[in-house]
Amino acid sequence: MHIAKEASKSTLKFWGESARGYKEGVKKELKNRETSDRWIKLILDNAPEKDVLKILDIGTGPGFFTINLTRMGHDAVGIDVTEEMVQVAKENAEEQGLKCDFRVMNANSLDFPDGTFDLIINRVVTWTLPDTFECYREWRRVLAPGGRILVFDANHYANLFDEEKARIMRSAMREHVKAGLEPYTDHFDFHVRWTYWEECPMIGTPRPEWDRNMLFKLRYVNIIVQENLFPDEKREDRGTSGPMFMVRAEKPGQEDEDEYIVNEYWNAIAGTVSGRTAVMIAGGSAGSYAEEIAKRIPGGSKVLDLGTGSGAVAVPLSKMGFDVTGADRAFAMIEMAEVTAKECDAPAEFVNADAYDLPFEDGSFDAVVMRNVVWNLFHPEEALKEAVRVLKKGGRMVVTDGNWQAHIADWKASGADPSLFPNYKSRDLGLGAYDVIDKYYARLPLDAVSRPAWDKDVLGKMGMEVEECSAFEDPMITEDLRPVLGRGFVLVLRKP
Repeated sequence: MHIAKEASKSTLKFWGESARGYKEGVKKELKNRETSDRWIKLILDNAPEKDVLKILDIGTGPGFFTINLTRMGHDAVGIDVTEEMVQVAKENAEEQGLKCDFRVMNANSLDFPDGTFDLIINRVVTWTLPDTFECYREWRRVLAPGGRILVFDANHYANLFDEEKARIMRSAMREHVKAGLEPYTDHFDFHVRWTYWEECPMIGTPRPEWDRNMLFKLRYVNIIVQENLFPDEKREDRGTSGPMFMVRAEKPGQEDEDEYIVNEYWNAIAGTVSGRTAVMIAGGSAGSYAEEIAKRIPGGSKVLDLGTGSGAVAVPLSKMGFDVTGADRAFAMIEMAEVTAKECDAPAEFVNADAYDLPFEDGSFDAVVMRNVVWNLFHPEEALKEAVRVLKKGGRMVVTDGNWQAHIADWKASGADPSLFPNYKSRDLGLGAYDVIDKYYARLPLDAVSRPAWDKDVLGKMGMEVEECSAFEDPMITEDLRPVLGRGFVLVLRKP
Protein backbone atom coordinates (compact mmCIF):
# COMPACT_ATOMS: atom_id res chain seq x y z
CA MET A 1 0.00 0.00 0.00
CA HIS A 2 1.46 3.37 -0.98
CA ILE A 3 1.94 6.20 1.48
CA ALA A 4 0.15 9.33 0.28
CA LYS A 5 2.31 12.40 -0.02
CA GLU A 6 0.99 15.54 1.61
CA ALA A 7 0.74 18.69 -0.43
CA SER A 8 3.79 20.87 0.09
CA LYS A 9 3.53 24.27 1.73
CA SER A 10 4.56 25.91 -1.54
CA THR A 11 1.75 24.10 -3.38
CA LEU A 12 -0.86 25.18 -0.84
CA LYS A 13 0.49 28.72 -0.84
CA PHE A 14 0.64 29.04 -4.62
CA TRP A 15 -2.83 27.71 -5.36
CA GLY A 16 -4.38 29.36 -2.31
CA GLU A 17 -3.10 32.73 -3.45
CA SER A 18 -4.22 32.00 -7.03
CA ALA A 19 -7.81 31.11 -6.10
CA ARG A 20 -9.40 34.55 -6.50
CA GLY A 21 -7.74 35.18 -9.84
CA TYR A 22 -8.77 31.77 -11.14
CA LYS A 23 -12.31 32.33 -9.92
CA GLU A 24 -12.74 35.28 -12.26
CA GLY A 25 -11.39 33.31 -15.21
CA VAL A 26 -13.81 30.43 -14.57
CA LYS A 27 -16.72 32.86 -14.13
CA LYS A 28 -16.04 34.07 -17.67
CA GLU A 29 -15.90 30.48 -18.92
CA LEU A 30 -19.22 29.65 -17.24
CA LYS A 31 -20.86 32.63 -18.93
CA ASN A 32 -19.48 31.54 -22.31
CA ARG A 33 -21.86 28.73 -23.29
CA GLU A 34 -19.77 27.85 -26.33
CA THR A 35 -16.77 27.09 -24.10
CA SER A 36 -18.85 25.15 -21.57
CA ASP A 37 -20.66 23.17 -24.27
CA ARG A 38 -17.40 22.27 -26.01
CA TRP A 39 -15.88 20.90 -22.83
CA ILE A 40 -18.96 19.03 -21.67
CA LYS A 41 -19.48 17.44 -25.09
CA LEU A 42 -15.86 16.30 -25.07
CA ILE A 43 -16.26 14.79 -21.60
CA LEU A 44 -19.54 13.02 -22.26
CA ASP A 45 -18.38 11.71 -25.64
CA ASN A 46 -15.58 9.92 -23.76
CA ALA A 47 -17.55 8.88 -20.69
CA PRO A 48 -19.25 5.52 -20.04
CA GLU A 49 -22.77 5.42 -21.47
CA LYS A 50 -25.02 6.08 -18.49
CA ASP A 51 -27.96 8.44 -17.94
CA VAL A 52 -26.65 9.75 -14.63
CA LEU A 53 -22.91 9.48 -14.09
CA LYS A 54 -21.20 9.46 -10.72
CA ILE A 55 -18.28 11.83 -11.43
CA LEU A 56 -15.22 12.89 -9.46
CA ASP A 57 -13.67 16.19 -10.58
CA ILE A 58 -10.12 16.17 -9.17
CA GLY A 59 -8.40 19.53 -8.75
CA THR A 60 -11.72 21.21 -9.43
CA GLY A 61 -10.27 24.69 -8.80
CA PRO A 62 -13.12 27.20 -9.11
CA GLY A 63 -15.49 24.38 -10.08
CA PHE A 64 -15.94 24.67 -13.85
CA PHE A 65 -16.47 20.96 -14.59
CA THR A 66 -18.47 20.17 -11.45
CA ILE A 67 -20.83 23.11 -11.97
CA ASN A 68 -21.50 22.30 -15.63
CA LEU A 69 -21.98 18.57 -15.04
CA THR A 70 -24.24 19.12 -12.01
CA ARG A 71 -26.31 21.50 -14.13
CA MET A 72 -26.79 18.64 -16.62
CA GLY A 73 -28.11 16.31 -13.92
CA HIS A 74 -25.01 14.23 -13.22
CA ASP A 75 -23.88 13.39 -9.69
CA ALA A 76 -20.58 15.27 -9.55
CA VAL A 77 -18.17 15.80 -6.66
CA GLY A 78 -15.40 18.40 -6.97
CA ILE A 79 -12.31 18.15 -4.78
CA ASP A 80 -9.30 20.39 -4.37
CA VAL A 81 -6.30 20.39 -2.06
CA THR A 82 -6.75 24.03 -0.98
CA GLU A 83 -9.60 25.46 1.08
CA GLU A 84 -9.39 28.70 -0.90
CA MET A 85 -10.16 26.94 -4.22
CA VAL A 86 -13.06 25.02 -2.68
CA GLN A 87 -14.47 28.27 -1.30
CA VAL A 88 -14.39 30.07 -4.67
CA ALA A 89 -15.90 26.97 -6.34
CA LYS A 90 -18.83 27.14 -3.90
CA GLU A 91 -19.23 30.84 -4.62
CA ASN A 92 -19.27 30.23 -8.39
CA ALA A 93 -21.89 27.50 -7.97
CA GLU A 94 -24.11 29.74 -5.82
CA GLU A 95 -23.86 32.53 -8.40
CA GLN A 96 -25.07 29.98 -10.98
CA GLY A 97 -27.99 29.06 -8.73
CA LEU A 98 -26.62 25.57 -8.06
CA LYS A 99 -25.79 23.60 -4.94
CA CYS A 100 -22.71 21.51 -5.74
CA ASP A 101 -20.69 19.05 -3.70
CA PHE A 102 -17.20 20.49 -3.17
CA ARG A 103 -14.69 19.07 -0.69
CA VAL A 104 -11.12 19.70 0.44
CA MET A 105 -9.20 16.52 -0.35
CA ASN A 106 -5.81 15.37 -1.60
CA ALA A 107 -5.77 13.74 -5.06
CA ASN A 108 -3.55 10.87 -3.89
CA SER A 109 -5.62 9.85 -0.84
CA LEU A 110 -9.31 9.84 -1.66
CA ASP A 111 -11.89 9.51 1.07
CA PHE A 112 -14.22 7.32 -1.00
CA PRO A 113 -14.90 3.56 -1.01
CA ASP A 114 -13.61 1.31 -3.79
CA GLY A 115 -15.61 1.43 -7.00
CA THR A 116 -17.49 4.66 -6.24
CA PHE A 117 -17.24 6.57 -9.52
CA ASP A 118 -18.10 6.04 -13.19
CA LEU A 119 -15.84 8.85 -14.33
CA ILE A 120 -12.85 10.77 -12.97
CA ILE A 121 -11.91 14.01 -14.71
CA ASN A 122 -9.35 16.76 -14.27
CA ARG A 123 -8.05 19.71 -16.24
CA VAL A 124 -4.52 21.08 -15.99
CA VAL A 125 -3.95 19.28 -12.69
CA THR A 126 -1.60 16.33 -13.19
CA TRP A 127 1.40 18.54 -13.99
CA THR A 128 1.21 19.88 -10.41
CA LEU A 129 1.09 16.52 -8.62
CA PRO A 130 4.10 15.26 -6.66
CA ASP A 131 3.17 11.60 -7.31
CA THR A 132 1.06 11.28 -10.46
CA PHE A 133 1.70 7.54 -10.76
CA GLU A 134 0.35 6.88 -7.26
CA CYS A 135 -2.60 9.15 -8.01
CA TYR A 136 -3.41 7.06 -11.08
CA ARG A 137 -3.28 3.99 -8.84
CA GLU A 138 -5.59 5.60 -6.25
CA TRP A 139 -8.02 6.81 -8.92
CA ARG A 140 -8.26 3.29 -10.29
CA ARG A 141 -9.26 2.08 -6.82
CA VAL A 142 -12.28 4.39 -6.60
CA LEU A 143 -13.40 3.73 -10.19
CA ALA A 144 -16.20 1.23 -10.75
CA PRO A 145 -15.47 -1.59 -13.23
CA GLY A 146 -15.88 -0.07 -16.68
CA GLY A 147 -15.26 3.40 -15.22
CA ARG A 148 -12.92 5.82 -16.95
CA ILE A 149 -10.47 8.60 -16.23
CA LEU A 150 -10.11 11.64 -18.46
CA VAL A 151 -6.94 13.68 -18.04
CA PHE A 152 -6.63 17.04 -19.80
CA ASP A 153 -3.21 18.65 -19.53
CA ALA A 154 -0.24 20.05 -21.46
CA ASN A 155 3.54 20.04 -21.32
CA HIS A 156 3.78 23.18 -19.24
CA TYR A 157 7.09 25.03 -19.08
CA ALA A 158 8.17 23.12 -22.19
CA ASN A 159 9.95 26.29 -23.35
CA LEU A 160 12.47 25.84 -20.56
CA PHE A 161 13.55 22.50 -22.02
CA ASP A 162 13.28 23.32 -25.72
CA GLU A 163 14.97 26.32 -27.28
CA GLU A 164 12.61 26.40 -30.27
CA LYS A 165 9.61 26.68 -27.93
CA ALA A 166 11.50 29.34 -25.97
CA ARG A 167 12.04 31.31 -29.19
CA ILE A 168 8.32 31.15 -29.95
CA MET A 169 7.55 32.38 -26.43
CA ARG A 170 9.95 35.31 -26.64
CA SER A 171 8.36 36.41 -29.88
CA ALA A 172 4.87 36.06 -28.46
CA MET A 173 5.77 38.03 -25.33
CA ARG A 174 7.22 40.83 -27.44
CA GLU A 175 4.12 41.09 -29.62
CA HIS A 176 1.93 40.93 -26.50
CA VAL A 177 3.64 43.97 -24.95
CA LYS A 178 3.78 45.88 -28.28
CA ALA A 179 0.01 45.48 -28.55
CA GLY A 180 -0.37 47.32 -25.25
CA LEU A 181 -1.66 44.31 -23.36
CA GLU A 182 -1.00 43.57 -19.70
CA PRO A 183 2.61 42.47 -19.14
CA TYR A 184 3.41 38.83 -18.51
CA THR A 185 4.07 37.86 -14.91
CA ASP A 186 6.34 35.12 -13.61
CA HIS A 187 3.45 33.82 -11.49
CA PHE A 188 1.20 32.66 -14.31
CA ASP A 189 2.98 32.65 -17.63
CA PHE A 190 5.49 29.81 -17.76
CA HIS A 191 8.62 31.65 -18.83
CA VAL A 192 11.03 31.78 -15.88
CA ARG A 193 12.58 29.33 -13.46
CA TRP A 194 11.22 29.38 -9.96
CA THR A 195 11.15 27.01 -7.00
CA TYR A 196 7.54 25.86 -7.32
CA TRP A 197 7.97 24.01 -10.60
CA GLU A 198 11.28 22.56 -9.41
CA GLU A 199 9.16 20.61 -6.90
CA CYS A 200 6.81 19.25 -9.60
CA PRO A 201 8.15 15.96 -11.07
CA MET A 202 5.93 16.17 -14.15
CA ILE A 203 7.62 19.35 -15.34
CA GLY A 204 10.11 18.23 -17.98
CA THR A 205 8.54 14.75 -18.31
CA PRO A 206 7.61 13.93 -21.93
CA ARG A 207 3.85 13.58 -22.00
CA PRO A 208 1.37 12.10 -22.82
CA GLU A 209 3.59 9.12 -23.65
CA TRP A 210 4.53 8.85 -19.96
CA ASP A 211 0.84 8.77 -18.97
CA ARG A 212 0.04 6.05 -21.49
CA ASN A 213 2.89 3.88 -20.22
CA MET A 214 2.04 4.33 -16.54
CA LEU A 215 -1.67 3.63 -17.08
CA PHE A 216 -0.77 0.45 -18.95
CA LYS A 217 1.53 -0.48 -16.09
CA LEU A 218 -1.39 -0.05 -13.65
CA ARG A 219 -3.61 -2.32 -15.80
CA TYR A 220 -5.92 0.28 -17.19
CA VAL A 221 -7.27 -0.79 -20.59
CA ASN A 222 -8.59 0.88 -23.74
CA ILE A 223 -6.08 3.70 -23.33
CA ILE A 224 -6.63 6.48 -25.86
CA VAL A 225 -4.44 9.56 -26.30
CA GLN A 226 -5.49 12.62 -28.27
CA GLU A 227 -2.85 15.29 -28.73
CA ASN A 228 -3.32 18.86 -29.87
CA LEU A 229 -6.81 18.73 -28.40
CA PHE A 230 -7.94 22.19 -29.48
CA PRO A 231 -5.77 23.09 -32.48
CA ASP A 232 -7.63 26.38 -32.96
CA GLU A 233 -6.21 27.61 -29.63
CA LYS A 234 -2.62 27.65 -30.95
CA ARG A 235 -1.29 27.65 -27.42
CA GLU A 236 2.37 27.74 -28.48
CA ASP A 237 1.76 30.99 -30.35
CA ARG A 238 0.33 32.54 -27.18
CA GLY A 239 3.59 31.65 -25.49
CA THR A 240 2.04 29.84 -22.53
CA SER A 241 2.63 26.09 -22.92
CA GLY A 242 2.39 23.25 -25.39
CA PRO A 243 -0.96 22.20 -26.87
CA MET A 244 -3.43 20.50 -24.56
CA PHE A 245 -3.80 16.72 -24.76
CA MET A 246 -6.37 14.23 -23.50
CA VAL A 247 -5.66 10.79 -22.04
CA ARG A 248 -8.57 8.41 -21.56
CA ALA A 249 -8.30 5.06 -19.81
CA GLU A 250 -10.69 2.46 -18.44
CA LYS A 251 -10.73 0.18 -15.42
CA PRO A 252 -11.64 -3.36 -16.47
CA GLY A 253 -13.93 -5.61 -14.48
CA GLN A 254 -12.38 -8.77 -13.03
CA GLU A 255 -13.56 -10.97 -15.91
CA ASP A 256 -12.28 -8.54 -18.53
CA GLU A 257 -8.98 -8.20 -16.69
CA ASP A 258 -8.62 -11.98 -16.56
CA GLU A 259 -9.04 -12.26 -20.32
CA TYR A 260 -6.78 -9.27 -20.90
CA ILE A 261 -3.93 -10.59 -18.75
CA VAL A 262 -4.06 -14.12 -20.16
CA ASN A 263 -4.18 -12.86 -23.74
CA GLU A 264 -1.33 -10.46 -23.02
CA TYR A 265 0.70 -13.33 -21.58
CA TRP A 266 0.33 -15.56 -24.64
CA ASN A 267 1.25 -12.66 -26.90
CA ALA A 268 4.31 -12.02 -24.74
CA ILE A 269 5.65 -15.58 -24.96
CA ALA A 270 4.75 -16.06 -28.63
CA GLY A 271 8.38 -15.81 -29.75
CA THR A 272 9.50 -18.51 -27.32
CA VAL A 273 6.57 -20.79 -28.15
CA SER A 274 7.22 -20.30 -31.86
CA GLY A 275 10.85 -21.27 -31.39
CA ARG A 276 9.74 -24.47 -29.67
CA THR A 277 7.30 -25.13 -32.47
CA ALA A 278 10.09 -24.88 -35.03
CA VAL A 279 12.18 -27.30 -32.96
CA MET A 280 9.29 -29.76 -32.59
CA ILE A 281 8.54 -29.66 -36.31
CA ALA A 282 12.21 -30.22 -37.15
CA GLY A 283 12.50 -32.97 -34.53
CA GLY A 284 9.37 -34.79 -35.66
CA SER A 285 7.25 -34.58 -32.47
CA ALA A 286 4.82 -32.13 -34.09
CA GLY A 287 4.50 -34.46 -37.06
CA SER A 288 3.85 -37.37 -34.72
CA TYR A 289 1.00 -35.47 -33.13
CA ALA A 290 -0.42 -34.58 -36.56
CA GLU A 291 -0.30 -38.26 -37.51
CA GLU A 292 -2.37 -39.11 -34.43
CA ILE A 293 -4.96 -36.51 -35.45
CA ALA A 294 -4.97 -37.70 -39.07
CA LYS A 295 -6.01 -41.19 -37.90
CA ARG A 296 -9.15 -39.70 -36.41
CA ILE A 297 -10.41 -37.44 -39.24
CA PRO A 298 -11.13 -38.14 -42.94
CA GLY A 299 -8.28 -37.45 -45.36
CA GLY A 300 -8.40 -34.12 -47.15
CA SER A 301 -10.71 -32.62 -44.53
CA LYS A 302 -11.16 -28.91 -44.15
CA VAL A 303 -9.79 -28.47 -40.62
CA LEU A 304 -10.05 -25.70 -38.05
CA ASP A 305 -7.15 -25.78 -35.61
CA LEU A 306 -8.76 -23.77 -32.81
CA GLY A 307 -6.25 -22.21 -30.42
CA THR A 308 -3.54 -22.83 -32.99
CA GLY A 309 -0.85 -20.99 -31.05
CA SER A 310 2.26 -20.80 -33.21
CA GLY A 311 1.05 -23.46 -35.65
CA ALA A 312 2.51 -26.66 -34.16
CA VAL A 313 -0.59 -28.57 -35.27
CA ALA A 314 -1.72 -26.57 -38.29
CA VAL A 315 1.61 -26.59 -40.13
CA PRO A 316 2.27 -30.38 -40.17
CA LEU A 317 -1.42 -31.15 -40.85
CA SER A 318 -1.38 -28.84 -43.86
CA LYS A 319 1.81 -30.51 -45.10
CA MET A 320 -0.10 -33.81 -44.94
CA GLY A 321 -2.72 -32.54 -47.40
CA PHE A 322 -5.40 -31.20 -45.06
CA ASP A 323 -6.96 -27.81 -45.79
CA VAL A 324 -6.11 -26.14 -42.48
CA THR A 325 -7.13 -22.83 -40.95
CA GLY A 326 -5.51 -21.96 -37.64
CA ALA A 327 -7.34 -19.53 -35.33
CA ASP A 328 -6.06 -17.93 -32.14
CA ARG A 329 -7.01 -14.92 -30.02
CA ALA A 330 -3.35 -13.91 -29.49
CA PHE A 331 -2.34 -11.81 -32.49
CA ALA A 332 1.37 -12.43 -31.86
CA MET A 333 0.81 -16.19 -32.00
CA ILE A 334 -0.82 -15.79 -35.40
CA GLU A 335 2.10 -13.68 -36.54
CA MET A 336 4.56 -16.37 -35.43
CA ALA A 337 2.45 -19.17 -36.94
CA GLU A 338 2.63 -17.42 -40.31
CA VAL A 339 6.41 -17.21 -39.98
CA THR A 340 6.61 -20.94 -39.24
CA ALA A 341 4.28 -21.84 -42.11
CA LYS A 342 6.40 -19.79 -44.52
CA GLU A 343 9.61 -21.42 -43.29
CA CYS A 344 8.07 -24.87 -43.80
CA ASP A 345 6.43 -23.97 -47.12
CA ALA A 346 3.10 -25.04 -45.58
CA PRO A 347 -0.21 -23.85 -47.12
CA ALA A 348 -2.01 -23.38 -43.77
CA GLU A 349 -3.92 -20.13 -43.30
CA PHE A 350 -4.20 -18.26 -40.01
CA VAL A 351 -6.84 -15.99 -38.52
CA ASN A 352 -6.80 -13.84 -35.39
CA ALA A 353 -10.13 -14.79 -33.83
CA ASP A 354 -11.94 -15.04 -30.50
CA ALA A 355 -12.91 -18.63 -29.67
CA TYR A 356 -16.17 -17.31 -28.22
CA ASP A 357 -17.15 -15.58 -31.47
CA LEU A 358 -15.61 -17.30 -34.48
CA PRO A 359 -15.73 -15.43 -37.83
CA PHE A 360 -16.94 -18.50 -39.78
CA GLU A 361 -20.30 -19.57 -41.15
CA ASP A 362 -22.19 -22.49 -39.64
CA GLY A 363 -20.87 -25.83 -40.87
CA SER A 364 -17.66 -24.44 -42.39
CA PHE A 365 -15.33 -27.29 -41.40
CA ASP A 366 -15.12 -31.07 -41.68
CA ALA A 367 -13.06 -31.23 -38.49
CA VAL A 368 -12.18 -29.07 -35.50
CA VAL A 369 -8.99 -29.80 -33.56
CA MET A 370 -8.30 -28.35 -30.10
CA ARG A 371 -4.95 -29.19 -28.53
CA ASN A 372 -4.45 -28.05 -24.92
CA VAL A 373 -6.94 -25.23 -25.40
CA VAL A 374 -10.07 -25.91 -23.36
CA TRP A 375 -8.29 -25.87 -19.98
CA ASN A 376 -7.04 -22.35 -20.74
CA LEU A 377 -10.50 -20.77 -21.20
CA PHE A 378 -12.56 -18.78 -18.74
CA HIS A 379 -15.73 -19.70 -20.66
CA PRO A 380 -15.02 -23.17 -22.09
CA GLU A 381 -18.67 -24.01 -22.79
CA GLU A 382 -19.01 -20.94 -25.03
CA ALA A 383 -15.93 -21.93 -27.01
CA LEU A 384 -17.11 -25.53 -27.42
CA LYS A 385 -20.52 -24.30 -28.55
CA GLU A 386 -18.85 -22.16 -31.23
CA ALA A 387 -16.67 -25.10 -32.31
CA VAL A 388 -19.77 -27.27 -32.71
CA ARG A 389 -21.52 -24.51 -34.67
CA VAL A 390 -18.80 -24.23 -37.32
CA LEU A 391 -18.54 -28.03 -37.69
CA LYS A 392 -20.38 -29.70 -40.56
CA LYS A 393 -22.93 -32.41 -39.93
CA GLY A 394 -21.01 -35.66 -39.83
CA GLY A 395 -17.83 -33.74 -38.97
CA ARG A 396 -15.36 -34.72 -36.25
CA MET A 397 -14.12 -32.81 -33.24
CA VAL A 398 -10.81 -33.92 -31.72
CA VAL A 399 -9.91 -32.60 -28.27
CA THR A 400 -6.58 -33.46 -26.65
CA ASP A 401 -6.03 -31.95 -23.23
CA GLY A 402 -5.40 -32.75 -19.59
CA ASN A 403 -6.06 -31.70 -16.02
CA TRP A 404 -2.84 -29.72 -16.14
CA GLN A 405 -3.36 -27.28 -13.30
CA ALA A 406 -4.64 -29.98 -10.97
CA HIS A 407 -1.64 -32.18 -11.79
CA ILE A 408 0.73 -29.29 -11.10
CA ALA A 409 -0.92 -28.59 -7.75
CA ASP A 410 -0.60 -32.26 -6.78
CA TRP A 411 3.02 -32.35 -7.95
CA LYS A 412 3.92 -29.27 -5.91
CA ALA A 413 2.14 -30.69 -2.85
CA SER A 414 4.16 -33.90 -3.20
CA GLY A 415 7.36 -32.00 -2.44
CA ALA A 416 9.09 -33.25 -5.59
CA ASP A 417 12.45 -31.73 -6.40
CA PRO A 418 11.81 -29.32 -9.34
CA SER A 419 15.46 -29.65 -10.44
CA LEU A 420 14.59 -33.16 -11.64
CA PHE A 421 12.50 -31.60 -14.39
CA PRO A 422 14.68 -29.06 -16.27
CA ASN A 423 11.89 -28.06 -18.68
CA TYR A 424 9.62 -27.06 -15.81
CA LYS A 425 10.55 -23.38 -15.66
CA SER A 426 8.75 -20.53 -13.97
CA ARG A 427 7.25 -19.34 -17.24
CA ASP A 428 6.95 -22.60 -19.08
CA LEU A 429 3.82 -22.23 -21.23
CA GLY A 430 2.10 -20.36 -18.43
CA LEU A 431 1.90 -23.51 -16.30
CA GLY A 432 4.45 -22.58 -13.68
CA ALA A 433 4.83 -20.28 -10.69
CA TYR A 434 4.58 -16.89 -12.30
CA ASP A 435 3.48 -14.17 -9.89
CA VAL A 436 0.93 -12.57 -12.21
CA ILE A 437 -0.36 -15.29 -14.48
CA ASP A 438 -0.84 -17.88 -11.75
CA LYS A 439 -3.34 -15.64 -9.98
CA TYR A 440 -5.46 -15.69 -13.10
CA TYR A 441 -5.03 -19.35 -13.91
CA ALA A 442 -6.10 -20.14 -10.36
CA ARG A 443 -9.56 -18.87 -11.34
CA LEU A 444 -9.92 -21.04 -14.44
CA PRO A 445 -13.18 -22.97 -14.07
CA LEU A 446 -11.90 -26.34 -15.29
CA ASP A 447 -9.21 -26.57 -12.61
CA ALA A 448 -11.81 -27.96 -10.22
CA VAL A 449 -13.62 -30.47 -12.48
CA SER A 450 -12.96 -34.01 -13.62
CA ARG A 451 -12.01 -34.28 -17.24
CA PRO A 452 -12.73 -35.67 -19.79
CA ALA A 453 -16.00 -36.53 -18.01
CA TRP A 454 -16.91 -32.84 -18.01
CA ASP A 455 -16.20 -32.50 -21.75
CA LYS A 456 -18.28 -35.56 -22.62
CA ASP A 457 -21.21 -34.27 -20.58
CA VAL A 458 -21.14 -30.73 -22.01
CA LEU A 459 -20.63 -31.78 -25.63
CA GLY A 460 -23.22 -34.55 -25.27
CA LYS A 461 -25.79 -31.93 -24.28
CA MET A 462 -24.86 -30.09 -27.48
CA GLY A 463 -25.77 -33.17 -29.47
CA MET A 464 -22.27 -34.48 -30.12
CA GLU A 465 -21.69 -38.24 -30.17
CA VAL A 466 -18.58 -39.67 -28.49
CA GLU A 467 -16.57 -41.97 -30.73
CA GLU A 468 -13.41 -42.24 -28.61
CA CYS A 469 -12.33 -41.29 -25.12
CA SER A 470 -8.96 -42.60 -23.99
CA ALA A 471 -5.63 -41.71 -22.38
CA PHE A 472 -3.29 -39.84 -24.68
CA GLU A 473 0.47 -39.30 -24.59
CA ASP A 474 1.03 -36.01 -26.40
CA PRO A 475 4.28 -36.39 -28.41
CA MET A 476 4.97 -32.67 -28.07
CA ILE A 477 5.13 -32.78 -24.27
CA THR A 478 8.71 -33.56 -23.31
CA GLU A 479 9.44 -36.60 -21.17
CA ASP A 480 10.67 -34.64 -18.17
CA LEU A 481 7.39 -32.69 -18.05
CA ARG A 482 5.18 -35.76 -17.92
CA PRO A 483 5.66 -36.32 -14.17
CA VAL A 484 4.65 -32.69 -13.66
CA LEU A 485 1.69 -32.53 -16.01
CA GLY A 486 0.39 -36.04 -15.65
CA ARG A 487 -1.32 -37.93 -18.44
CA GLY A 488 -3.60 -36.32 -20.98
CA PHE A 489 -6.62 -37.59 -22.88
CA VAL A 490 -8.03 -37.63 -26.40
CA LEU A 491 -11.71 -37.19 -27.06
CA VAL A 492 -13.19 -37.69 -30.54
CA LEU A 493 -16.79 -36.70 -31.20
CA ARG A 494 -19.06 -36.70 -34.23
CA LYS A 495 -21.70 -34.15 -35.09
CA PRO A 496 -24.82 -36.06 -36.24
